[in-house]
Amino acid sequence: MSALNARRYDFRQEMELLSPILERAQKSLSEEQKITIQSACRNHRFSSRVQFLPMGEDQHVMTMQDLSDLGLNDPGIQGTDWKAIDRLLFGNYGMIEHKRLNIGSDSIGRIGERPLIVYFQPDPDDEPQKPANAAGRHRNLAWQILMHVAGVDWTLAMEQPMWVDKTIARNKDEFSMLMSLANGSESRKQPPAELKSYDLTRRNVRIDDLDRLVSTRLAATQGQFGDVIATGTTMTIKPDYADQAVYIFDRVKTSWTKASRISHEHKNRMVDAFKTDSSQITKLIQTLGEQVGSFVDEESERNSAKTIRERVNERTTDTICSFFNLCSGEWSNDQEAAAKALANLSTKQRQLEAFV
Repeated sequence: MSALNARRYDFRQEMELLSPILERAQKSLSEEQKITIQSACRNHRFSSRVQFLPMGEDQHVMTMQDLSDLGLNDPGIQGTDWKAIDRLLFGNYGMIEHKRLNIGSDSIGRIGERPLIVYFQPDPDDEPQKPANAAGRHRNLAWQILMHVAGVDWTLAMEQPMWVDKTIARNKDEFSMLMSLANGSESRKQPPAELKSYDLTRRNVRIDDLDRLVSTRLAATQGQFGDVIATGTTMTIKPDYADQAVYIFDRVKTSWTKASRISHEHKNRMVDAFKTDSSQITKLIQTLGEQVGSFVDEESERNSAKTIRERVNERTTDTICSFFNLCSGEWSNDQEAAAKALANLSTKQRQLEAFV
């Protein structure tokens, strides 16, 4: 069973999320910009249009296909940030619209940072292996979209050589550090799910696939048990929910914590199962992967005084409790939640009226 993100980076797989950006790009790209991109790609010089030239000819190079394939070596939980791609195409220094760049509106803007690629080289005598993106995944997707809307054939787009910066990590700790620091300078904030998945690798928990995750789970601290369950759940959700992986991770992690805090019995049984029964933990993860997406769909269609997040958390918590044959949590119903919300509003109204 492959992990959610052990797949190529390909904007065509995320059209439900990125289609508005694609439509805007198709409307915004001028004829001159299209011709410029098409000509550059025919001559395999797309990088000269969208990147600043490096100093010296020994700068590292990867093709767009290489950059796409990096996803196969990066099983960490990663949610695509459509806002980051939107800024790369239409922001102050965007490639299509560039409000602050002193170039013509028919020119293509350049991205100032090159993708940062991290290789593993545990031993100086070994060849570097398993290149992964430390920063640049969103740039890759933006470049793919730019060439697509310009009418460049996909095969030709994947042949384009791009400038990249390569670095070496000697161990899991260095890899996690590079991943975290590289994204600190990005135009986006990494979701906690991404950071927590890398924290698991620092503890030598394997997040390549579900089998390895479960077999190495005991390397996690007790405080990371919920991260393990949530990470596994994102590996088993249906493809239709892939773009909600980060949201589902947060719901499952929160629910594991809520369930463990209901009583000492809850916590003891859950912790004991986590430590001693790999098959039960695998089954729990698969159960959550099958059900949590449906919880999100169902609660998003229902009106309530409680937030969707709260309702999904409660249903997921009850699922975990039921799995371990434990009593469910005690949650307020819609009427009780509405009454509490009204009481809070009345209190706030009285407080504000005191200033009038």
